Amino acid sequence: MRTNLYWEAFAEATITRLMRPEPGDPLLIITNTASDISLAEACLAAAIRAGADAQLVIKPRRAPGTASNLGPILSDAIRASRLILDLCDEIDADPATIEARRQGTRLLVTKVEGVEDYVIRALLDVDYEAMIRNAELVAKLWDQTKHCRVTSPQGTDVSFDLMPRKSIIGDGALSEDGEVDFFPGAQVSIAPVEETINGTIVVDASDSVQGIVHTPYSLTIRNGVITAIEGGKEANVMKKWLESRNDEKIYRLCHFTVGLNPQAGISGNMIEDERMLGAVDFGFGYQDPDFGGTVGLSPYHMDVMLATPTIYLDGKEMSGDGRLNPEMGFEEM
Repeated sequence: MRTNLYWEAFAEATITRLMRPEPGDPLLIITNTASDISLAEACLAAAIRAGADAQLVIKPRRAPGTASNLGPILSDAIRASRLILDLCDEIDADPATIEARRQGTRLLVTKVEGVEDYVIRALLDVDYEAMIRNAELVAKLWDQTKHCRVTSPQGTDVSFDLMPRKSIIGDGALSEDGEVDFFPGAQVSIAPVEETINGTIVVDASDSVQGIVHTPYSLTIRNGVITAIEGGKEANVMKKWLESRNDEKIYRLCHFTVGLNPQAGISGNMIEDERMLGAVDFGFGYQDPDFGGTVGLSPYHMDVMLATPTIYLDGKEMSGDGRLNPEMGFEEM
């Protein structure tokens, strides 16, 4: 673990390269009681050095799977901020955050608990420019694709239409008012046309409810909705969790994402897992308005991961076995 020695460099890069505050910008840093306070303090110091009007708030840790309920103090602070750095990944679906983003607030999110060494490597030890060029190529290809199919050796076989939806590049940096991004990057996401999503997804890596999945389980998808969950103990846990939300939207597939960071692996933390090179994340429930989909807002969101699937774009292989197809112009990393 390199965290104590490297937090200062990580914080400096986060503030100056990814957030880029203007002098006097109201910048809010949020962490929770389970996180390493030294990281938050390093980010606060970096933000002050950059000239921002920076404040740090430490909130109680939210129980996994529960809806966000920030309360009036933190909600008011969020609404008053131009830039927010969320170090615990617990506020992006909260009504106060959604309201603030409509007014132009920019939100950068990560969750370092348990993956401290990874986030440092993924930000400081990567050819970031080459990774973003790969992300831009993925987005270009997806925006030109009518039909996408995803398969895996474990039994995944699901297909859906992408056009006319547009891709979102998660480069891990803030550049537009109202934007939310997760860091370290990179990943590319899109909302498939919901009624065209059909097939089987076999979850073979991890999910956001249980962490690492030891026994793969399957989700049957019909017209964009989970209609069956089959497998062993982990399938039953997921089924009970979904039922306990009492929200029909949590069964609806809301985004399709591919990871592009060569430093990422499968740890059970979605901040890392979703960015593993060639890995696929299917999200359910809360759908960010920027996707332009039909699922909409929800208090809940759930992700499932496939480690080494194959992605076909109109019948042509884009990626498989953890690699991007160089014949399509992707750079080796």
